[in-house]
Amino acid sequence: MLTVASLPRVEIARLRRPALQASGWLVMGLGVLSLPIPGPVSTPLLAVGGLMVLRSSVSARRHYVRARDHAPRLVRPLFGRFDAWRHRHRAAQVRVPAKVLAAANDVAANDSARALALQAPAGNA
Repeated sequence: MLTVASLPRVEIARLRRPALQASGWLVMGLGVLSLPIPGPVSTPLLAVGGLMVLRSSVSARRHYVRARDHAPRLVRPLFGRFDAWRHRHRAAQVRVPAKVLAAANDVAANDSARALALQAPAGNA
């Protein structure tokens, strides 16, 4: 029987993008089907499905960027907040506090010093 635990990490990573894209299209389809229902049901479904597809599809992201650059007054009110959040989120992920960097450098220096000490000859016997 095929389970997620039996698959190697590479296979899981390779299957993740198409699964995310298919589920995004499915959620968007549910949003379109729920348009006749009164109330704000379809809008969140369409937005979440669109974000899932944008995250997983390079061609959809390319079309979105092209539309955003071509008609910014139409696209920015829809996804402008998401773009601003994504840029803040990625910038926060890249930053590493100085204390963490210093601790990592100290650990690396200690490891390299230990490795050099192990490689050095024991002495003249």
